[in-house]
Amino acid sequence: MKNKPPPEKTETKLLNILLPEELINRINAVCTDKDMTIQEFVTDAVIEKLELVYKERRKKDRL
Repeated sequence: MKNKPPPEKTETKLLNILLPEELINRINAVCTDKDMTIQEFVTDAVIEKLELVYKERRKKDRL
C-alpha cells in the first residue's frame, strides 16, 4: 500500500447523487485497483471536468 500525504484541511459539504449501479460498480473497481477512495476519485473527476469546461469556454470567448 502506498503512503499518501495527509489530506488538506478544507471545508467540505455533503453531496448526495444517484448513479446507475453499473457505473458505481465500475468506479468501485477502478478505486480498488488504484487504491483510492471513491471520494478521491469523484473529486479528481469533477476537478478535471471543471478544468476542461473552463478551457473550452476560454477558447470560444477569444476573438
